[in-house]
Amino acid sequence: MKLRKQDQEFRNPRIFYADPKNVDLDRVLVVLFLWLKTGGMRPATIGRQKAEFEKVDVHFKRLAGLPGVTGFLENEEIARQWLETDVFDLVNRGRPTEAIASLRPLHLDAHKIRVAKYCRDYNFADALYAMLEHGEGNAHRELKAYLERGRQYQAGVRLDLETLTVLKLVEGVSDTHPSGEKITPYPPLCRGQSRVLCDDIERILSYKDVPRPVMIDYLRAILGLHLGTYTLRIGRQLAGWIRDCGSHPTCRSCPVYGNNADPFAACPYQVTFTTDMGGDYRSRMAQLAQEDAASEYAKLGDLVKSVFAMNQLLRYAREEHITDDPFEVPSLLATPSPEFEADFKAALKQIRSLNEEDGTLAPEIDAILNAGLSSFDTLIELVTHVRQAHHIKYLVQMLDKLFQKNSPFGVLVQGKSKVNPRRWHLGGRTLEVLVQLAVLRAKDTPAGRQFETEPILIEDFLIWVEQRYGFVIAPGVTSAGRKPVSVDEHRAFRENVRALKDRLREIGFYDDLSDAYNAQTIRPRYELRVEETAS
Repeated sequence: MKLRKQDQEFRNPRIFYADPKNVDLDRVLVVLFLWLKTGGMRPATIGRQKAEFEKVDVHFKRLAGLPGVTGFLENEEIARQWLETDVFDLVNRGRPTEAIASLRPLHLDAHKIRVAKYCRDYNFADALYAMLEHGEGNAHRELKAYLERGRQYQAGVRLDLETLTVLKLVEGVSDTHPSGEKITPYPPLCRGQSRVLCDDIERILSYKDVPRPVMIDYLRAILGLHLGTYTLRIGRQLAGWIRDCGSHPTCRSCPVYGNNADPFAACPYQVTFTTDMGGDYRSRMAQLAQEDAASEYAKLGDLVKSVFAMNQLLRYAREEHITDDPFEVPSLLATPSPEFEADFKAALKQIRSLNEEDGTLAPEIDAILNAGLSSFDTLIELVTHVRQAHHIKYLVQMLDKLFQKNSPFGVLVQGKSKVNPRRWHLGGRTLEVLVQLAVLRAKDTPAGRQFETEPILIEDFLIWVEQRYGFVIAPGVTSAGRKPVSVDEHRAFRENVRALKDRLREIGFYDDLSDAYNAQTIRPRYELRVEETAS
């Protein structure tokens, strides 16, 4: 069925910046670093690079000829393979059309060698920058300061080999300049998720002395996890606003802050993930995690429908000069005016006229048109019916990428057979990131908030990871967390906690030396201490 162009539009920066697509997170980071460098301003166009700029050979030869670089030409094959694997992000690898997408996101200047047509972020970087900029705190400034460390190489400055290579490669490459056009003029609808993200960024950057590639892996995991969770939360939020014919009062004055012990305690739109820590997809705990994942992905239809509804309400309010605030437009549904009904009745009439040449309408379309709904509800049901499958397909791909499915940094796994569907499962490196964050304690100093590490009890970690991220590993302690209702489920959760301890032991954070409650602690890998200053 044919629809008007304005009825099919899905992406709206006032609601959600990202355009749901199958995206590469490394390329998202490269563009995000560019926004950090330009202060959130779109860069001015500098023209298209020459075709040879896309080839590794050109950069290899230039790098080999730079002062201070030795051994590349003598070990050409090894050096070239290293560049292709660890320094450059390539498309069509191993084919005649192989080309550079960008440098790996190891430094703020990684964008200087970037081919825009291959390094596409589909506005995911816009969404993350909006969360960092509007989430309060100094996260985006601290992240920028960390990423530009060592911009000009100096003797005695400690840099890892990959970052030093990136700095050498971008020497003499023309830089971008801000154009004055803001890329994120509107704050995210869910301020709370943004604040927790900013708090996490500030926390993880306290480990600034870990190798740069390790820190980039940590940042990728944190940013992907928060943007994925934000997507699921915004689906609940918008659906709730449309259902209640008004934005929730709690959302208007969001009480969620990252430094709270239980950040989302007062959030009316809770998101939890029943998480399996074992490796057997046939176990009872895995089944619970599979059911929970299937339930979350099934709610994507509500997200699609709610976005279409919000887009229509914003269009109507803008044309009638009522408001352009997403927090205000849902209230138009509480007491629709005659003009409101007439506007959407006219829209339906235009859609009917577009499809007159096709003859009779499909039975399901005819059923929607004759269901006795209001003109607004009829239009939303019609557009959702026609476009939902398309958007859900890409939303599924988007969430799989953000949650890094089947990756050590992922929170989601899926087998190749139908009997092994998606389930929530923390990868080893994701567990490492969460532990690194959990063992940090904030301390106010004259220089500002700083962090130091201290051990944490297993039980406290289980509560913390559920309250902050929604991962339910033991019986739920939050109102939305899953609680066992049978003997089998009690046994499953108990075995799940045991599997968590085994995983922590494998990655070196935990030694079970005693059954005593206060002896079951997770130890920090890196010791951080805040220096006391004399008053």
